[in-house]
Amino acid sequence: MVTNAVRYGSRPGDAVHVVIDADESRTRVEVMDHSRRRPRRRRNAAPGTHGRGLLLLDVLSARWGVDARPLGKAVWAEVRR
Repeated sequence: MVTNAVRYGSRPGDAVHVVIDADESRTRVEVMDHSRRRPRRRRNAAPGTHGRGLLLLDVLSARWGVDARPLGKAVWAEVRR
């Protein structure tokens, strides 16, 4: 999520913010960047090292989403403990 925020959601000099919150049942990671462009899932990601970020979120997290922010967006994911 952080790599995608840096690579696709920011420009040089932009800040990327990471918030981690945990309780007894789950851990939530939220990554905020300055882009309003929402991430898109690629149906047929080519073999290699790109295009599978949202697929990984689907597989590894209990749930995830994208929230609009005043200065961009936040992509978040929760994993169960």
